[in-house]
Amino acid sequence: MADHEDDFPSHLEQTQEQEDLDNPLRVILVINVPEAEINNNESSGPDTSSNGEMEERLLDSIQSFEDMNTFFDDFDDIIAYPNEGHIKYEVGSDGLVIIVVDNVTLRDKVLEFMDKYTTQGKTDDKEAESEKPSKKVKV
Repeated sequence: MADHEDDFPSHLEQTQEQEDLDNPLRVILVINVPEAEINNNESSGPDTSSNGEMEERLLDSIQSFEDMNTFFDDFDDIIAYPNEGHIKYEVGSDGLVIIVVDNVTLRDKVLEFMDKYTTQGKTDDKEAESEKPSKKVKV
């Protein structure tokens, strides 16, 4: 019998098409202050007055599953783990990411992280392009 170590089922083989995301990541960030906090803060401070407020960001610099994994590894380390219990997020297969936070300060940190990440990603892409020798392909 022949050795088939290199044979993988076709659905497990990774191709360039499978590595690329079908849709860019679109993030919807929502502030959802728990009802108990609203009742305790009857003065309606800045954290409770923004309840239900939404922000949206398009992370179009993230084009592959590898980029997405790197983004969420950084996001978890910098934002999610230190604020566990105050943030939840869900990533859909269609590229829609819903992030729910329970205060304005955390919302601002998340927005700042995403804005810096997308700005940094564009800068890194430009640097990578300038370092690579240009390849021209005739079609």
